[in-house]
Parts: sequence; C-alpha cells; structure tokens
Amino acid sequence: MVRHGLGWLLLLSLFSYLDSVGEPGSFWLVGLAHSLPVLLILVLAIYGHYWLLDNLLGRRHYVSYVVATLATIGLGGALLNGVNHLLGTTRDKVTHNKVLVMIEIGEPSPLRKAAPMTPLTAFYQAAASIALVLLASTLVRYEVRGLRSHGQVQKLRALQLETELSLLKAQVNQHFLFNTLNNLYGLSLSAPDQIPEALLQLADLMRYQLDSSRQQRVTVGTEAEYLANYIGLEKLRLRANTHVEYSTELAHPEQPIAALLLLPLVENCFKHAVGPQGENTIRICLTQTATTLTLRTDNSIPPDFRPAPSGLGLPTLRARLAQFYPGARHRLALEATTKYYTATLHLVL
Repeated sequence: MVRHGLGWLLLLSLFSYLDSVGEPGSFWLVGLAHSLPVLLILVLAIYGHYWLLDNLLGRRHYVSYVVATLATIGLGGALLNGVNHLLGTTRDKVTHNKVLVMIEIGEPSPLRKAAPMTPLTAFYQAAASIALVLLASTLVRYEVRGLRSHGQVQKLRALQLETELSLLKAQVNQHFLFNTLNNLYGLSLSAPDQIPEALLQLADLMRYQLDSSRQQRVTVGTEAEYLANYIGLEKLRLRANTHVEYSTELAHPEQPIAALLLLPLVENCFKHAVGPQGENTIRICLTQTATTLTLRTDNSIPPDFRPAPSGLGLPTLRARLAQFYPGARHRLALEATTKYYTATLHLVL
C-alpha cells in the first residue's frame, strides 16, 4: 500500500512540475488543477476493480463481476466526463484570451476549434478511457503477481532442495556411520595398526559434511578430498574380490562447486557394484580443465544384482544440477548394461 501511495504521489508531482515549467495554461490537461480530480477518479476505479477481481472474479461469480465492472466503467466515465466538462469551460476561457492577444499583435491563431462534441460521445470517450485504464492496471497487477509467484516458487524450490539435501546427508550419515563403526570394530581385531588412519578419515569426512551444511559452495579440491575419504572408508568393508581405483587430475582445485554434488554417483558405485562372488570393479575419475569438471564412474554389476527402488540420490542430484548449473552448464549421462554401469557428469564451472 505504501508503494502504491508513493507511485501516485510521484505521478502527481510530475504533472505539477510540468505545469510549473510551462507557460500558463499550456499544460492545463496535466496540471495540478486538472490532474488531481482525474487521478482521484482513476484511483477509485482501479482499486474498486481490484476489489471486484478478488471478491467476485476470484470466487467465480462471473456474472456479478461483469455487471459490477460495467457499472464501474459507466460511473467512472460519468464522473470523468463531468470533471472534463467542468474544467474544460475554464480552460476554454484561458485559451480564448490567449487567442485574442495573439490576434491583436497580428499573429495567426495557432489554435483550431474542434467540432463540437455531443454529450453522449463525450461520455463514451470518458468511459472508454476508464475501461483502458482498468485493463492496463489489471494486466500490471497480474504481471506483478506472476513475478511474485515465480519468485516464491523459486524460493520454495530452493528450500525443498535444501531439505532433500539435508535428508540425503542424514541418510548418508546414518548408514555410513553405522557401517563404518562396524568396519572399524572388525579392523581393530584384524589390523589394529590401520585404526588411526581410518579414524582420521572418518573425522575429516564428518567435519566436511558439517561445514558443507552451512554453505552451498565449496572448492573442487575439498570436494575431491572428501570423496577420497569416503572411498577410503568404504574400502574397509570390501572383500578382496573388489578392486577400487580413484584418480584425480585437478588443474584449478580452488574453483567453487556446489557442496556434496558428486557424492550420489560415487555412493551408487559402492551400493551396486559389490557382490560376494566374482570380480568386482569400481573406477572413479575426476578431471578438471580451466572451465569444466568431469566425473566419470564405472562399476561392474554382480550377476545376482537386483536393482532397488530409487532413493533420493539421483533425483536430488538432478534437481540441484538444474538449480546450480542450469541448461547447458551440466550434462549427466547414464549408461547401463547387464554387466556394467557408467555415469558421466560434465559441469561448466
């Protein structure tokens, strides 16, 4: 409401300024004496129509809305016609005096008297002006509402993504921490000398997840280090028949990237590639150029593998890619056969 008031005040001030800098009567149609009652009529018509939009059209009372809108146009046109007629009489006196002065000094009159307008025609023109103003104000109102709704949808979508990411983190923390503690217990019995390094990896991983929950972006280098710690801890529970390779080639590790964006693809490798029999293979490669980052994961699929229902990982990844790297700034390709699964994520940083 304050913004509306400031807008009308600014418009009225503009008309007053035009009236003050021109010759007397030259801006009569936009001067303060004429614009104040005209603007008052327009304000009443516009906000009255807004009320009709909310209380009649918004509640699907279509006939009542049409009748009330026509009545608003008719009443507004009558009032505007009356104001124009009343102020037009005074305006004609001023312009008439101006013509007489010009004629006395021998100059031709620059004014031409228009053909007289009938009262009915004048009313139709005033009503048409009211109708055009109502149409324009309605379009502006719905455009503003559309922009606000779009902004609210974007905010809600971002909030939803953050919620889904929090759920994903909680899911990773819960299952991963439980499995890691079991693995550490087994490691303490079979190879206790590896416990200190494993604990450091777990501490770094949990610290990174805690820090990333407070910020949306991290560096490529810290994300790569997080993946290394994650892979190192996952390897603790793997059998001897599983071979894991992780390689990085980072030209600019200081570049920013959305936090935990690469985890779902790496996590899927360990979910789907580990079988009790046969050879299992996992290859994870992270490469970077001056402007791009590419993650490629390859994993074998065990013969007895049965795909589980899709979780939050990939849907959340796709949504976050659309948010942080929209359009051509990302490309995610998934290839699956009966024996192998490949995922390639390409980002334009």
